[in-house]
Amino acid sequence: MNVSEAVRSRRTCRAFERRPVSQETVEELLSRASRAPSGGNTQPWHIYVVAGSKLRTLTDAALAHLQGAGKQHTMREEYHHYPRKADMPSDMHEAYMRRRVQVAQKLWKLMGVARGDAAGRLRALLENYRFWGAPVGMIVTVDRCCDRNAWGHAGLLLQTIALLAVEQGLATAMLEAWGNLGSCVYDVLGISSDREVVWCGVALGYPDSSANLSNVPTDRLEVPEFCRFQGFVAGAKL
Repeated sequence: MNVSEAVRSRRTCRAFERRPVSQETVEELLSRASRAPSGGNTQPWHIYVVAGSKLRTLTDAALAHLQGAGKQHTMREEYHHYPRKADMPSDMHEAYMRRRVQVAQKLWKLMGVARGDAAGRLRALLENYRFWGAPVGMIVTVDRCCDRNAWGHAGLLLQTIALLAVEQGLATAMLEAWGNLGSCVYDVLGISSDREVVWCGVALGYPDSSANLSNVPTDRLEVPEFCRFQGFVAGAKL
């Protein structure tokens, strides 16, 4: 498999086989992914990999925190996962919301969640904290002392992990929802909240290709919609 094939076939997977993924497999994956670029080779990321009983402990703690309070607003964002309406022009907000809603509606339909079913939507949200049934979960943190530039570096690492996973027959789901439960994660995994901030979780496992949730279709912008070319000579060739 070449890089282009991995990019084309990568999808957010929300249905995994029960088949375990060995620690050796994950270590090899992360060893290769560590070659991802970062500014000045700073590598400002940390990854906590959980499986088995530790994964269940983390999941149980997250669900207990949310369901025990009984209200979704007990989540606390340490950063804004998505741009806020107050921070952008109305046309930009509409475009972002349209894309998010389109994906959410496709997911809810596959999960049998009807429009207006608030309880069903909450159940779908809580699956993020179960890592969508994956046998391996990762929590990715970034050093608090780093500015937003470092978050971009961590994103390069995660994209590399996602593509290498495809090469190995594995699948991933990037779970920003874990950023809402940093306090829970710090306690369970023994992370210093003064030094690190939880960015996201990652579900990792073998995809259940028989399940619709393993491949929710999403659209992408065409190149002219996000890119402007300047200084090129029309018809010029290499």
